[in-house]
Amino acid sequence: MTEPMQPVSEAALTAFDKAHSQVEVDVVERCMAEDDSASTMGPEAEKKIRAGLGFVSKMLRATMVYGAQGILNDQMDWGKTRLPEYGVSTDMVLGNFKRYTDALRQRLPDEVFAEIAPYLDYMVKMQAEIAGKQQP
Repeated sequence: MTEPMQPVSEAALTAFDKAHSQVEVDVVERCMAEDDSASTMGPEAEKKIRAGLGFVSKMLRATMVYGAQGILNDQMDWGKTRLPEYGVSTDMVLGNFKRYTDALRQRLPDEVFAEIAPYLDYMVKMQAEIAGKQQP
């Protein structure tokens, strides 16, 4: 069992709300430039990635409001089972979570990112375990 997380401040949620749409755009652009998403996900890869990242933002926000890791656990378990049906590998999700973290780090003030970082670290760690990868 992991340590419970504390809900983030209203100020951090407000900053996240202002940043996440552009963060999603940043990550989609990087995915399309760096990965071979179209060959595994089909011609609508960009649309699928954008929708997935929108869902990640909503899931992450809900988790941060309540400090409820169970939301992340449930959704990541669902993704492990369902996303491969859409051509999305566990490694792709891991890479996208890392890109998402990097994009938030670039777009949020340091103090806000520090408050949100434990949630992002948890997502990356869980996805690395799902993908069978060791994280530093």
